[in-house]
Amino acid sequence: MSHKLGKITLAEGVESEEQMQYLRRNDCDEMQGYFFSRPLPADQLAALRSAGKRLALASGRDDAPPTVLLVDDEPSILSALNRLLRREGYRVLLADSASTAFAVLAREPVAVIVSDQRMPVMTGTELLARVKTLYPRTVRLVLSGYSEITAVTDAINKGSIHKYLSKPWDDEHLKSEIRDAFRTWKERFGKEHD
Repeated sequence: MSHKLGKITLAEGVESEEQMQYLRRNDCDEMQGYFFSRPLPADQLAALRSAGKRLALASGRDDAPPTVLLVDDEPSILSALNRLLRREGYRVLLADSASTAFAVLAREPVAVIVSDQRMPVMTGTELLARVKTLYPRTVRLVLSGYSEITAVTDAINKGSIHKYLSKPWDDEHLKSEIRDAFRTWKERFGKEHD
């Protein structure tokens, strides 16, 4: 909204790389906070500014392969999925909990998210409903051996998840569904990044 009004956006209180990366991806113009520097006396601030010191920011990763985030609390499942999808040329990020998934999403641009349904603290459909609000330019899938039909149907109907896939999975079918999810992402959001 501020850009449409011809104003710049300034975020205060930025304390972590995750917050900074999230704000950068959402077109925040300027930021301040402890992540950049603690409060300084005027003479030290002047010296810092005159030194021209800047943060080393990660590249926009325009040349990075398509990125998928896998969320599951079982290490063996994450390992198997990671092996399968890396061979397909994807950049694979892993999270063993909802809180880890949110930290990864704040730091990294992700196109497709695949989450287990049954996890401690937050179910997969709850996680993906929050992701839909915070990171709407993602395609979200549930991969689970557990299915409470009401929760899954509700999540699909509300647009929180794109598809529900069953465990145990067939490798070829899962790879096909992931390719389809990336095609869907490109159709919906890829033009914004071309």
